[in-house]
Formats: sequence, structure tokens, C-alpha cells
Amino acid sequence: MSGSKLSPSITSRDLVLHIWPKYDSVLSFDVASSAVLLYLQLALPGQFSVAYSANPKLPPAGQLPFLTQGIDHASGLGPIVSYLQKLHHAHNLDAGLNSVHAAQLAEHIAHVQANYGDLVNHMLYALKDNWARVTKPALVSMLPVPQRYTVPARIRESHKVRLQEVDLWDVPEESEEEEKDEEEEKHHRIVSRKRRKKKSGTNAGPLQFKQAFGREKVVEKAKALFNLYDRLLGSHRFFNGRETPTTLDVVFAAHTHMLLDLRLPDPPVTTTLESYPRLVVHCRAVLSSAFSPGVPLPPTIQRSKLSSLRRLVPWPKSPKKHKLRRTVSTPETSTEAQQAGQRYREWMLWIRI
Repeated sequence: MSGSKLSPSITSRDLVLHIWPKYDSVLSFDVASSAVLLYLQLALPGQFSVAYSANPKLPPAGQLPFLTQGIDHASGLGPIVSYLQKLHHAHNLDAGLNSVHAAQLAEHIAHVQANYGDLVNHMLYALKDNWARVTKPALVSMLPVPQRYTVPARIRESHKVRLQEVDLWDVPEESEEEEKDEEEEKHHRIVSRKRRKKKSGTNAGPLQFKQAFGREKVVEKAKALFNLYDRLLGSHRFFNGRETPTTLDVVFAAHTHMLLDLRLPDPPVTTTLESYPRLVVHCRAVLSSAFSPGVPLPPTIQRSKLSSLRRLVPWPKSPKKHKLRRTVSTPETSTEAQQAGQRYREWMLWIRI
């Protein structure tokens, strides 16, 4: 996460927020992107632009979300919030907190990002049905070719390391033979069904017990988190008894929003969350505060990869197609034409990557 390199003297209308694209009914298919979007909309309602992207090679920091103004940038939730709090015309969401609440703010935010983030990532990446039917197709639809064929698996693998550390990766690993059977399932449905029946007769008991035990552990972790923040919220609309959202409200609501508004086929954490109605109402209150009627919405920048690259680098001209002549071309002319065509094809291939 890079530090803020933005100049506080810039105008808010020059700000461009780069975040992961929307999907289903969520603001962004990334919790951090949703949190930053909510924060900016509350701090500078409608006075910035949004650029959706999922390009893994996107500069400047190689990660989303990030804020830009010209060649300057701030990447990640912390640096972006720190910069916005320096703008005199931006609303400081945490202004007015007493010394005790201000001291606890950073600790609570870090706790939410780590623990609530683990639960959300468990839902998206560890549960097989959610991964196969929602997360992977969503990432594939957002990524360009050829990254869509390799990046989703790498993203999942990166989350797997963290989730294993906190005991939230309880997906039984499949052998290579089972994976091959799954890939060929469309072509060999009858054979696959027979194999699954044989496996279910011998391993169904222990496997079902392991899955049930793992699910119970996840639910207990979710209950512990929700109990803590339900008590912290109490009967108030926002945390710390505030009448308006703070950074903690924005970060917590972004996680809740992902669980409530992304339709997942296997939703154990969402089901647990729905048993805490005050936390559900809290999420809706933060969203309605940011996008209430009459509040201007940030414009969206529509950029194609082609148009943005044309501004940055000179493009080679396409080799001209000459009309056929009866005269036979010399070997030198044919070689030059072939080389020009090859360079052009290589350039187009690079652009697609």
C-alpha cells in the first residue's frame, strides 16, 4: 500500500477514484473499493469521478482502489482517507470524536478489516459453490484476455494462504483425478454420477462430518464478531452514538453490504448476519446517507483500453494494403512488408495483454 502523494491544493473535481467494477447489486466487487467509494461520497458528494477497472497491471501501484489527480496518486483506504482529511472543503467523517473514541477508531477499523474481511473472503473464495457459481464467473467477466484465464486462480490462491492461517479454509482438497473428472463432467455425466455414488458410499460420513464441523466454526467466528459490534452499536444509528457515519461505519457497512447484496448460493455467514437486525439496519443507514435523494452522484468515466493507450504512447501505423500489380515484387520489398506486418501484430497482441 503506497502512501499519499497527492497535493492538498488540487480541486476536488480533479479527483478520480479507480475501483473494481460493480457486480450484481453491490457497489463494487471489492470491499475496500466499496468502502472508499462510500467515504468519498460522504466527504465530497458528487465532486469526484469514478473509473471502474479490473486490470491487474493497472498503474500506478498495481492494486485497487486508488485515487489519482494527474500523475499523483494515493493507493489504499488509509492513504486515501488521510489525504481527504487534509482537504479544507471535504467533510471529515471523524471530526468531533472524543479522545477515547478517536483513540479506538484505528484499532476498530483494523479489527474489522482483518476479521470481517476474513469472513467475507471465506464466503467468496473458500466455499466451493460460491467460488464456482459467483466469484470466479464475476472475476472472469471483469478481467481482460488473457488474464481472465489465470488471474482468478491466483487471486483465490492468495486468499487461501491468509484463510488457512485463521482456520477459515476448510474446503476438502480434490485429487488431480477428481479435478479431471469434474472438467469432463459435461461430456461424461453418466460415468461421473457412478463415481460420485461410489465415493459417497465410502466417504460420505467422515466428509459430511468435517464439512459440518467446519461450518459450525465459521458461524461461531461470525457470531463473536457480530456480537461485539452489535453491542458497540447499541440502539444508536451509527457507532459511537454519532448522528452521521464515521470511517468505522463506512468500513463495517462495506463488508455487510457485500454479504447482504451479493447473492451467494451458500450463505452461512450472511444467514448469521441477518439474525442481527441492528447491523443490517446500520448498513442500510450508511448507504442511504451516502446516496440519499437529492445528493449529487459522482460521474463515471468510460474509458476503453484502446483510447487510454492512444493518449499515452504513439501507435504504429497499420501496414498499408497496396493494390495488386502485375509486376512481381522484389524479395527486399516482400521482406519489409512481412516485417512491418509482424511488428503490427506484435503490437496489437501487447495491447490486448
